[in-house]
Amino acid sequence: MGLFRPDGIIYSLMTKFSNMVLLSLCWLICSLPVVTIGASTTALYAVCLKMHDDDDAHVARRFFGYFKSNFRHATFVWIPLMIVGGMLLWSSYLYFFGIPQMPGISGILLAVLVIASAIYLICITYVFACVARYENTPLQSMKNAVFIGLRYIGRTLIMAAITLAILFVVMWNYTTMLLGLIFVPAFLCYVNCSFIKRIFGELEERRNNIDAAPNN
Repeated sequence: MGLFRPDGIIYSLMTKFSNMVLLSLCWLICSLPVVTIGASTTALYAVCLKMHDDDDAHVARRFFGYFKSNFRHATFVWIPLMIVGGMLLWSSYLYFFGIPQMPGISGILLAVLVIASAIYLICITYVFACVARYENTPLQSMKNAVFIGLRYIGRTLIMAAITLAILFVVMWNYTTMLLGLIFVPAFLCYVNCSFIKRIFGELEERRNNIDAAPNN
């Protein structure tokens, strides 16, 4: 019976699951206007980072608190990313379906498109966690996100593989898509935060060591 005690594993798992569902619903509702996706995702990352500190209390209240406090900064990050993402999607469509293939030039265009898309995805992976954690300008947050993604490329690729695997399962049929909508956003963010929190800790420790080093 100890499994069902407030400090037991079953109770802990049920609490975590219910928090994931609640956070996913909060994220979905706050993302509906589209322009608020940045603020909503930043709030989700902020709460999930707290959850990795074993702090699962008042997740909905904290979500809306972070949503409000980071709204301006996160929106200024999201709007240019939304525009660039749309341009990349449109360029991909034109490349594969809209323009004739020209030897040489087509290869160069594809290389540029692949590199730009990779940098964009790296930025998206880390930027809202950076906004949630640090005080920076929107441009600096995006630069930091790309730097972190490239500096820790191994872990970035692992996160990308996990994301693709989860999305593959979610897109299996309409039932999995519906279940995914009410659980996966927070779950995926929580998984990513297990990597990102360690990365932030390593960067902050390195920065502290540099600041503490004596000046010669």
